[in-house]
Amino acid sequence: MPAPHVTPATRQPQESESLFSVKRPWWRSLLLMLLLLLSVALYVMLINVAAPEDTLLIAPFLQTWMVCFVPYFAACALVLATKPAPGRWRWIELGIIFVGALVFRVMLLPLPPNLSHDSWRYLWDARVTLRGYSPYVYLPWDKTFLSLRDFIYENSRYRNVPTLYPPGAQAVFLLSYLLAPSNLFFLKGIFIVFDMLTCGALALLLRQKNSDPRRAIIYAWCPLPIVEFALQGHVDVITITFTVLAVLCATATWRGSRAVTGFLIGMATLTKIYPIILLIVIMRRRDWALLTTCFATILVGYIPYLILGHGQVLGYLSGYASEQGGNAGVVQLLTYSISQHFHFTLAETILQEHIVDVIVICGTSLVVLALRLWKVSMEVTTLLMIGAILAISSHVFPWYATAFLPWIAMLIGPLWTRRRLSGKGLAILMVWYFTTATLSGYFFSNTRDWHVYYVFVYDATLLGLGIALIVGLWGWVKHVHRMPVEEKLK
Repeated sequence: MPAPHVTPATRQPQESESLFSVKRPWWRSLLLMLLLLLSVALYVMLINVAAPEDTLLIAPFLQTWMVCFVPYFAACALVLATKPAPGRWRWIELGIIFVGALVFRVMLLPLPPNLSHDSWRYLWDARVTLRGYSPYVYLPWDKTFLSLRDFIYENSRYRNVPTLYPPGAQAVFLLSYLLAPSNLFFLKGIFIVFDMLTCGALALLLRQKNSDPRRAIIYAWCPLPIVEFALQGHVDVITITFTVLAVLCATATWRGSRAVTGFLIGMATLTKIYPIILLIVIMRRRDWALLTTCFATILVGYIPYLILGHGQVLGYLSGYASEQGGNAGVVQLLTYSISQHFHFTLAETILQEHIVDVIVICGTSLVVLALRLWKVSMEVTTLLMIGAILAISSHVFPWYATAFLPWIAMLIGPLWTRRRLSGKGLAILMVWYFTTATLSGYFFSNTRDWHVYYVFVYDATLLGLGIALIVGLWGWVKHVHRMPVEEKLK
């Protein structure tokens, strides 16, 4: 009987093949240190050109902020293009990365927010809550609070609507106000602690996945979260921390890890609503410990405000979600354009948007479940779900896009392999481009014409992702074509 023909296995190029070895690791540490010092110099310039509040002269600040990305990208390229150093030099490089991350954030801490007034509203919510009023019910300009009006009230935004920040975020606001009343810089200091915790958790997650922990530099040194969280003081930093910690615990095997994972998903949901979608990414069959802990955490978080607000806990959330901003997600913009073209009424427009939102989330969830059956990584599915949420959002502010950065660090790979363009590498690169390009939205904040922004941010990203999809599908078809008949049948 003749021996069956066996097609030789095609050797797939590994990520390590695209990396360069460094014979003298201290050179790389020196380069990282020089880039750190260059970044410090640029942040000093950023501090000097920081525009005062309530001014339209923000162009010099934004331009200097964009220049801060130059040493950041150079440092990322250095880390991504070289193999990890052996022995102590690896720890020295990690130390430089984490020291730099902390220094950059602490430098910006003393500055008052100059692009957003959200953080002042956090303090106002804490103030009225401590006086026994629900921020989900009472508006800041309510006459009940006439005696409380001061610089915090004057700097708060959306004074004519109740709050939209969930109870977990409110708990952090309350903690900050109890420890340092009316002190915005103390609250921003708490945010920096969360941000550094994200950097550490990301490095641990990378190590757990047998990746280079130095890749945490993609988040740790990125000027976008540094300015948005350490200077502007956005609460989204807490959501990112709990999300990364949840994925880190979800990959653990120690006893009680599922319950802790459920708690972390619950806490992330209590700071922003959307992390509840992590259940689709993380939950296993009969994962009762995770489910019970998650929903119990959410329930316990909402109970005080259910009592305080007599059942009202959504505040302005539904109104905010129904807004139509110039920086809305790409799906939201498309549905709005359709409604304008066909002259839909306001009620019809809102109904159409809700239907499309449900279709997008359900469709993405089905894709994620299918990818899980194919053993696709948790990081990929998390990135997909976050992308779906931002696509249907009424606003996509730069600080929203920072949620992509940890997963970019986990997934980024070579753009070109030995044989062809890498679809995955291009896709992650385009997500990174989109994340950093959202900063340009500040230039359009005082205009109604966002077309240039759409071309350079949305259109460029969609074009790159489309090419990546075609390349990926073509590679998959070629791979299937080369497979033996027996494997194809399987």
